[in-house]
Amino acid sequence: MSGTTAPGRNTRERILEAAWALVAEQGPETVRIADIAAAALVTRQLVYAHFENRAGLLTAMARHRDRTSKFAERSAAVDALPPTEALEALLRAWCDYIPEILPVARALEAAATAGAEGAAAWRDRMHALYETFRKTINRVHRAGMLIRPWTVRTATDFAWAQCHISCYQHLVVERRWRPARYTDHTVGLVIGNLLGTFPDSEAPDRHVALPG
Repeated sequence: MSGTTAPGRNTRERILEAAWALVAEQGPETVRIADIAAAALVTRQLVYAHFENRAGLLTAMARHRDRTSKFAERSAAVDALPPTEALEALLRAWCDYIPEILPVARALEAAATAGAEGAAAWRDRMHALYETFRKTINRVHRAGMLIRPWTVRTATDFAWAQCHISCYQHLVVERRWRPARYTDHTVGLVIGNLLGTFPDSEAPDRHVALPG
């Protein structure tokens, strides 16, 4: 890792990228601050100076990955779209992003379940994403396009559940669906149920092609 780190790069960024690579490979429960410091070519004290504690570092890692992967940019850009287009664009952006963050996300989810360090980081990221979904669905509701009996809250809960990384893990990783098929079906299911209109390829009366 240290051999690929350019000396002139921003220290905070080096730390975050080193931490991301180690956590993705080993999981958050086994990676020590000392390991991250060594990979980033800094001292442990400097890591703590930037992030205060381990949970703060994990939270910053997730936010940094959102930016560097362009997911944050893509999710922010949906605000310029009409409500229904914004919802579809957000759903697709998130589904496309899941494979990139899956190893770390699963590790942080496990940490949250166990009450270990990393739980705060996981809840922070999931709450932020849930709020992005809620804001977009609220625009659909205000435009009069959210069908009854959905409310903004229940619609957001439903969309969030369908797009949860555990669904991707089961369908793509375990059941071997193609990622593109997962995305198309997920987007079609959410939009169809919330707006009452299905994309042509996802209409419920059509035969669903086997993944693969």
